Amino acid sequence: MSWSFRVRQRDKVALALGIIFLVIVLANWFVNYNIGQVGGQFRSVYEDRLIPALDISAITERNYRTHILLEEHILAKDRSEKENLQRQIERNQQEIDSIVVKVEGTYLTKQEGIDLKEFKEAQQKFVTVQAAIISLSKSNKEQEARNAYSTLGKASFQDLLVPLHALSQLQESVGHDLYASAGKSINMIKVLSYLVIGMAVIISLLVATLLQTSKKLNAIKPQNFHLN
Repeated sequence: MSWSFRVRQRDKVALALGIIFLVIVLANWFVNYNIGQVGGQFRSVYEDRLIPALDISAITERNYRTHILLEEHILAKDRSEKENLQRQIERNQQEIDSIVVKVEGTYLTKQEGIDLKEFKEAQQKFVTVQAAIISLSKSNKEQEARNAYSTLGKASFQDLLVPLHALSQLQESVGHDLYASAGKSINMIKVLSYLVIGMAVIISLLVATLLQTSKKLNAIKPQNFHLN
């Protein structure tokens, strides 16, 4: 009787231990998975949000610089000075093109792709307009160059700032979403860690209970029955 009871108790404890072990394995897998997710999210915040945000600022700064150089080109009287200013404008544009290619290589949301496309179109229009203004300036048509600068030049410059501003805002918005998602993953890791600790405590209690039950059963002396 006591032997069969002991077996049943051991089977129950073994089943409970097996279930708890399975839960711990699954919890550990989820923890590792979430850690990987958090790492990927923070990496994305750095590579696909922080760096592109700095690149967008650099593009904006270089376009402002080009706009100023263009005005200086119109006001310059010396031909060599005009040529030097033109080289600076062309170098600025090359740097902008290089940065745009770099930004295109990062992860872009659908809206970011649309805004970047609009910027590239506006940038090309601005380059075309500035080339026409430079041509007028080099031909000593100062008044025509001034008029073109104050109308087409300023308008095309403002047009390219709109998608750049939109891209900057999206970088902040998407980066905030990624940060919030990473926070949720961290909270999940905490919950799973507490679960694993709880399971470990339960295992300890079950083992202690099993040992205590075994001691009690061993202490029971079997009775001998004699049949007449």
